[in-house]
Amino acid sequence: METAQMTSLLERLLQSHTDLLTLGERKTEVLKSGDMKSLDVLLKEEDLQVKKLQQIEKERLVKFANVTLGDVLEQVEEPEKVRLLNLQNRLIDIYDVLKNRNQLNQGLLEQSLQYVNMSLSMMQPQSEHVTYNQTKKNLYKNNAASLFDSKA
Repeated sequence: METAQMTSLLERLLQSHTDLLTLGERKTEVLKSGDMKSLDVLLKEEDLQVKKLQQIEKERLVKFANVTLGDVLEQVEEPEKVRLLNLQNRLIDIYDVLKNRNQLNQGLLEQSLQYVNMSLSMMQPQSEHVTYNQTKKNLYKNNAASLFDSKA
């Protein structure tokens, strides 16, 4: 019973992570093309997928609160053990690929923001101070003694 539930849970986690990876790959292409409408749609899809993943995780916590995959592996026979280990390894692999894809997308987003900020700063004129400031000194004021002595 526990083994079947664990297997089902791992398969659903694997599928959910695979779907997130597919969305991440699509997001990379959208970021490269700069299509903001498509990016908005992808972000909504990604949000739904993350909520689905959170639901699976809640289910895992309810069903297997104090049970780890290692505990289940100790109790099962060889064919089922191999299947569970295979699912575990595939899940670890897809998690690493997803992590790398997210880092790539984050870098692309940061580059886009830098480009937008640079473009905005180039388009905006450098404003001069509109208020009064005393940066210029009176050129005619001289603190030295006058050449003409008026007391004579």
